[in-house]
Amino acid sequence: MTTICDNCGASVPTHQPFCPSCGKPQPIAGEGAPAATPESPALPAGAVPRRRSLRRAMVGCLLAFSCVVLIFLAIGGVATYQGLQERAALTRQQATVHFQRGLEHMEAGEYELAIAEFEHTLRLDPAHREARDALRDAKTTALAQPTPTSATLQEATAAMLAEAEALVGEEKWTEAIQRLSQLRDLAPDFQSQQVADLLYTAQFNLGIQLVSDSRVNEGVHAFEQALAERPGDPEASRQLDLASLYVSAQVTWGADWPSTVDFLEQLYTLTPNYLDVGSQLYQAYETYGDDLVAEEAWCLAELQYAEAALLEPGPAIQRKWEQAVELCRTPTPTPSPTVIPSAPITDTQAMTATMGSTQTLLSPAGSILFSKFNEQDKRWEIAAATPGGGAPVVMLDNATQPATSPNGQLLAYHAEAAESEGLHVFNVASGEDIRVSTFREDATPDWAPDNLRFVFPSQRSGNRRWQIYIGWADGKGEAVPLVEGRTPSWSPDGRLIAYQGTDAQGNNPGLYLISAEGGPITRLTQDDSDRAPAWSPGCAEGVLTLTDEGVGTATPEDANGSDCQIAFMSTRRGDWEIFVTHVLSGTVTRLSTSAGNDGLPTWSPDGSHIAFVSDRGGTWGVYIMPATGGEAIKVADWSEEHVDWLVERIDWVK
Repeated sequence: MTTICDNCGASVPTHQPFCPSCGKPQPIAGEGAPAATPESPALPAGAVPRRRSLRRAMVGCLLAFSCVVLIFLAIGGVATYQGLQERAALTRQQATVHFQRGLEHMEAGEYELAIAEFEHTLRLDPAHREARDALRDAKTTALAQPTPTSATLQEATAAMLAEAEALVGEEKWTEAIQRLSQLRDLAPDFQSQQVADLLYTAQFNLGIQLVSDSRVNEGVHAFEQALAERPGDPEASRQLDLASLYVSAQVTWGADWPSTVDFLEQLYTLTPNYLDVGSQLYQAYETYGDDLVAEEAWCLAELQYAEAALLEPGPAIQRKWEQAVELCRTPTPTPSPTVIPSAPITDTQAMTATMGSTQTLLSPAGSILFSKFNEQDKRWEIAAATPGGGAPVVMLDNATQPATSPNGQLLAYHAEAAESEGLHVFNVASGEDIRVSTFREDATPDWAPDNLRFVFPSQRSGNRRWQIYIGWADGKGEAVPLVEGRTPSWSPDGRLIAYQGTDAQGNNPGLYLISAEGGPITRLTQDDSDRAPAWSPGCAEGVLTLTDEGVGTATPEDANGSDCQIAFMSTRRGDWEIFVTHVLSGTVTRLSTSAGNDGLPTWSPDGSHIAFVSDRGGTWGVYIMPATGGEAIKVADWSEEHVDWLVERIDWVK
């Protein structure tokens, strides 16, 4: 017997449990399924062959995985679609904004501006039909105008420029920069030079304002923008350098003390009153010294404390320096770091033994320093003589033109040894000698009151003209030219420098005054031979000011300025004699009246006497006389071997 397969319709023997064509199970005999036979035992009710169950399970897993993948793809597609929709909506919104602006320009008759807005609308939304129609209308209307529409654009840009100029005049630098930038974006070629000049002014002054508000980082960016408008501008470049040095010091603070100190020293050398650079430099010196003490590097710490003490003297830093000096000089099993002088020209042990630390320079009666030629050893020496008499004490070998710093710790001089020509600075306490210039033509240094700078004349330039420079006690910076002239002298208050010179055209010689920072000059005396000015201690009150109109006092009622005098030498009466002039009144008084040559005056520390050199007795000597004139007393012999005694100097120190 056979049955029909419900699945494929093939004939199946009743005893067969599966269809031979499709393999589907057949009903059991008696229930519409084939009966069990001995050759084919009946399966339990509901049972399926094992091979078919595994196949169905695998098919089910594949279907489930496919469903999961489809779900994730659908979610991603929906998110992407939503993102695209949002972006398209935002673009359409921007297009609408520009389209509305175009319509407003059309209403105002600003057709070229309207054309620009409609074109931008179509770039954002190419399907914007209204913008396309409006663009066509705007172009048609613009062509029909009897007057070129560029005139309207010019009126608009001119109005923006006028507004920017007003903002600059009101010192609203940020707003002016914004308006000028908008103007440049709208019409790059409109008054391009004027726009650039205004942008420079606004950016430069914004930088100054930011720096004054201690926002130096932002100031650096403003100065960079100013230089973009006016490349190579010296003042913007200078301000950028100053701000960059300050920022660099802050960046390296605490992480790299040598670099921090170097940045601050450069900044202080360029502009001592820049923000708080003075206190920052002092703190860097002291803190760096403290770190070196912690490492037991006593000699290196001594140098840092000494620099700090020179910058801001005080008992606390003095104690630190003295302790470091003592520990540095104390022998230890492990050698301490030492500093080797860059160009030693003297015997430090002999110097220390001669001076007994700093007693010679700081003795109550004071000392007059001068150079003399040693006939026996054939060399120049700097010696110190006391006004009360006694043999001069040799201080340095191969040296001339002495100048002691106001604090008595540093001695600047001109080196005579061939291998180290130029100016040097000798540290009285440590014995360190620094070569601060390499030109033999550099001469007669004179200290600033800050003990960090000195002024000197030189013929180092190619034209061999005398030029006055400002140099640095540490020798780390290049000397800065100030003005043409010679024999300069720095005022005790640090504001002014007196020198022998002329006016800007090379006429009207005499003694002149100039600010230590540069600027206008004022003629002080009228004779072309007047030279070697020396400020009296009475000029230390800081009451003098210098303007284009001349020298004056800080306030009209200030009477201290009348105590300020300058001694100088001149041949206005025949041979060289000593004169003094009152800085405010300009009156000149002759002090010496000998038959010989008197010159190179210098004041005693208390202002009561003047020392000078003279050949009045037939041979050269060092003399002193009352500051009001009178009898002169010889205190030491002065060498006969000076090549040019006029290019010399003497110094009277405490």
